[in-house]
Amino acid sequence: MWSLLGGVILPLWLLAGVADYVVHARTGIAYTSGVHESALHLLQTAEIGVPMLALLFLEATAPVLLLALAGVAAHTLTAYRDLRWAAPRRRITVFEQFVHAFLVVLPLAAFALVVLLHWTAWRALFPPYGGGLGDWGLRWRQPQFPLATLAAILSASMLLGVVPGVAEFGRTLSARRRGDAPPAG
Repeated sequence: MWSLLGGVILPLWLLAGVADYVVHARTGIAYTSGVHESALHLLQTAEIGVPMLALLFLEATAPVLLLALAGVAAHTLTAYRDLRWAAPRRRITVFEQFVHAFLVVLPLAAFALVVLLHWTAWRALFPPYGGGLGDWGLRWRQPQFPLATLAAILSASMLLGVVPGVAEFGRTLSARRRGDAPPAG
């Protein structure tokens, strides 16, 4: 299941993110929905990135699993808010809607796999199985993921997830400063 997460779900999510970035550039996000929408995209990256880092480096104990749940829930709600903001301000193509489906569903699928991988810890959070008495400690993951695996995941996430988001935000901010874009909020 770890291979499915790291070898299929994460790459698909990152590629869908790149496709979304390209669509945003082609539809002129900097001149339509602007900084606000781009900031929501960075927020979504953080909402998934923080739990992902926790799961890469820490044992999947109760707080880490709940952080992952909160991150996925927040990401889903932010995606809804993002579309509510963007839809009246710019054209959202059928292809972009298709890409958004992947961007919303893949984190949910990843979370479901994480829960399955750590079923005992997850189950202990709920009555009658443990009633919240699960392991609430924070510890480094043992055994740790191989350094090459961590390097591949982190570099791909930065290159395909964070860098395009920051570039998009920079473009939208520049357009606003030049007066070529809509005002904030």
